[in-house]
Amino acid sequence: MKRLTVGADPFPPYQYYDQVGNIQGLDYQLVKKIFKSAGYKIKVILAEWNKIEDALIDKKIDAAFQVQHTSEREKKYFFSKLFRYATTEVVTGSKRLRLNSYAEIEDKQLSIGVINNYTYGDAIDQLDSSLKVRFSDQSELLKAINDQVVELGIFDQGVKEYLLKQKSYPNIYSIKNLQFIRPLYVVFSNKEIRNKFNQKMETDKLIT
Repeated sequence: MKRLTVGADPFPPYQYYDQVGNIQGLDYQLVKKIFKSAGYKIKVILAEWNKIEDALIDKKIDAAFQVQHTSEREKKYFFSKLFRYATTEVVTGSKRLRLNSYAEIEDKQLSIGVINNYTYGDAIDQLDSSLKVRFSDQSELLKAINDQVVELGIFDQGVKEYLLKQKSYPNIYSIKNLQFIRPLYVVFSNKEIRNKFNQKMETDKLIT
């Protein structure tokens, strides 16, 4: 069985190191299952996204998962068919804050917390950069929202719920009108491996 190296950024509950240093998570298990079905044994490494992407472009790793599509990224590596959908939320620490559109974030000059090197989609990525406050990880961002260091923050719904189970924050509210769905993919440095992965997702009915 051919061995591959696959990367991702830490993103619990989808992929993360547990207390003894083993990788766990929903996406990790699914990716491993598909690669095994395609005839590959994988070694998974977790690191900041910019390091994972650089390693993929330099062909130091073979694939990366839980990646959002952009036209720029498509020039650099090969995208799988749809891996799964994810729900993104705009979260605030103020129960009174009401928003009906992303344009209101700029109109009201609201500060918005994001994670370094993440792509969220045009609605978020095209907001005025001066409003964005960048954080190194999700836990730090959630605390900043709760403490109203920033007025808004962008969260994957699953990640937010996972973190709130680990530690209770009383001032976390989702703005339902700004919730959106984003598609996620697995990306590859080699087109042939991508094609085998796609085939197994289809034949094993693992596309979500």
